[in-house]
Order: sequence, then structure tokens, then C-alpha cells
Amino acid sequence: MGRSLGYFDSDELDRPELNKCPDCECYFASEECPLCGKICPEAFRAGNRAPVKKPKKRKNSSGRVQFIAWYHSWWFILIMFFVSRIAGLILFITSPYSKKAKIITAASVVGGYVLLGILGSGLLLHLFDQPLVNDDISRAEYVELCRDMTVEDFYRNANDLGRYVSLELTVVERCVEQSIDVYDTGSTYYRCKDLNGGEMIIYVLDCNLDKPLQFLPGDMIRVYGESGGMASFLQGDTYTDECPCLYMAYCELIG
Repeated sequence: MGRSLGYFDSDELDRPELNKCPDCECYFASEECPLCGKICPEAFRAGNRAPVKKPKKRKNSSGRVQFIAWYHSWWFILIMFFVSRIAGLILFITSPYSKKAKIITAASVVGGYVLLGILGSGLLLHLFDQPLVNDDISRAEYVELCRDMTVEDFYRNANDLGRYVSLELTVVERCVEQSIDVYDTGSTYYRCKDLNGGEMIIYVLDCNLDKPLQFLPGDMIRVYGESGGMASFLQGDTYTDECPCLYMAYCELIG
């Protein structure tokens, strides 16, 4: 059967060969609208209406129109990646995007994380691998930079970090810290006093750039190094008293 009286057609935006009721939006071939009885205005008659522009529709590879839910929109998936990577990944995998787009995006994300991991680990290794004393200059140049100080002066300026210092000391005790040293410079340190007497203790951390030496209690030594501020060392379950610390780059026996 035909549809001569009037009809709606949801599959088409317009029927240019038929009249259209401006109120009912019904298409018909007669003079009057079969629903409301209104005479069709001249502007809505067949051939007089302006053509209706068809909206663009997203199509998949099969040519069918594909509607994407809001939670599968790229912007929402991107937000979810920042909120929860697992939730973002699940939404992305279950989304209707093409397999090629998923593979390319997943490879880009994984590659980015791998690159960040490599750069991050390299930076950490670089930071932790930095020596506590300057090893870019010769021994003679290093010694030339060091300023002679007494233990008392060193105490008063303990927080002047990185200053090149020369001290004459008496070894009180050789100690080994019972913990992991993240700087990988060794954990041997010496408790020392002023060569000329006094009870003030300073710690000399062994970062020797020259031939290794092991000092004995009572040895009189000259130490060239850099101020490391106040420090304490782990011994068993407790820490030692906090004292000024000198990072020893070079040393020599003087008596």
C-alpha cells in the first residue's frame, strides 16, 4: 500500500517531492495536512523548501554509522588514565575504536613509560653515583684548594658545606658503619680529635682518592677534604652523637 495521505519518515531528513506541515512536520501530497487539517503554506510546499543539510556521521570501516558512548570518548579515557591507569586501560580496550588505533596508542603509552623509567633510573644512578669529594682535579690542585683550620674553627663552621679544609688530627677510633651507604663511598669513618689536644670529636669519612690507608688509634694525620656538615652514623640499633663531619679525599701520616 502507498502512503498518499501523510506519514513520518525517521530515516530521511526531508521529502522534497511532498508538502510538509510546519506544525505536525508531516509529509503529504494533498493541500491539507491529514493530521491537523491546516492548509500547507507556500513556503512549505514541494519544490519551495530549502534543502536540509545532512549532519556528518562517524562511520567505521564497514561503513555503518557508529555512536560512541561518552565514557568511551577519548577525552574521558585520557582523564581516567590520570585518575586510575587500570580503569583507563579497561575503558580503552573495551572502546569501539579500531584495533589499529588501539595498538598504536598502547605502544605509544608503553613506550613513554619505558622511556621515563630509563631516564628516571639513569638520573637516580647519576645522583647516587656522585662522589662526596671532587675527583676531577689532581691531588696537588686539591691540596692547594684546602684551607688550614683547627678543629675548633671547623666546629664553628660545620655547616659551610663543600668547603675545602685541611686539618691535623689524632685518630681516636676506627669505625665501620653498620648500614648500607647509598653513596657507595665506603662506610669506614674515624673518630678524631685535635692534634694539639682537646675533647671535641669530629668524624672523618673515608672517601680517599689516593692509596687506601687504615689508621690506628693514636696516629697523627693530616687530612684534606670537604666539609660535610653535622652527621651521625648507625651503630647497631642506635646512632652515634651528631658531630661535624669531614669527607676525606687525601691524607698522610705526620707522626
